[in-house]
Amino acid sequence: MQVPKTSAESGKLIMNLYHFLVPILGAILFILFLYTVFPENVFWKVGGILLLYLIPPAGKESMVPALVYLFRDSYGIWSILLASLLISMIDILVSWWTTWNWDLVKLIPLVGAYVRKIEKIGEKKWKEHPLIRKFAYIGLALFVAIPFQGSGGFTATIIGRLLGMSQYKVLFAVATGALFGCFVIASLTYFTILKFGNWGIFTIGGIIIFVLVIGIVYKWMKGEKK
Repeated sequence: MQVPKTSAESGKLIMNLYHFLVPILGAILFILFLYTVFPENVFWKVGGILLLYLIPPAGKESMVPALVYLFRDSYGIWSILLASLLISMIDILVSWWTTWNWDLVKLIPLVGAYVRKIEKIGEKKWKEHPLIRKFAYIGLALFVAIPFQGSGGFTATIIGRLLGMSQYKVLFAVATGALFGCFVIASLTYFTILKFGNWGIFTIGGIIIFVLVIGIVYKWMKGEKK
């Protein structure tokens, strides 16, 4: 490893380490906060749900209802807000790391060359079309709010950066979209369970499975046509 020769190089290295480590430190503090707030048995359940949220095909449509169901007996209607904040924090943390380490993302083998090429196209379109600049943030927030994407924070951040959006506005759009989407799903889940009891969660689960199956079949048929 080559040792930086100038103060400018040293400062750049320190800043890169800062951008790489601080979001990770934020995630660690978030985990410690959860461990402090929740009983140990609840902490592991919550941690498992949040971890699954990062692994496709799990998404808001499945993990938010899981948290609402877990919290509803202890926190009542507050389980809506609690579930929304916890899932949203995952999107925010992922987006935070990605925006601050965008150059590192572009160094990922195979993905990097493609990302760098598309980034140039996105920046050009961003400058040439004022309409995109006017509505892009709203569209990005809605993109994060829509379920069935796994961790929307990562995908949306890449899209936002490829369109040439500033990193902090991308992060704001991701946070807004995540909170809105999670709150809607959590509210529907809570009041469905309240209305139909435990059968409500089975109803929600059935709808989720049905939509997932339709999505898989659609993608398969689309691939066959291609």
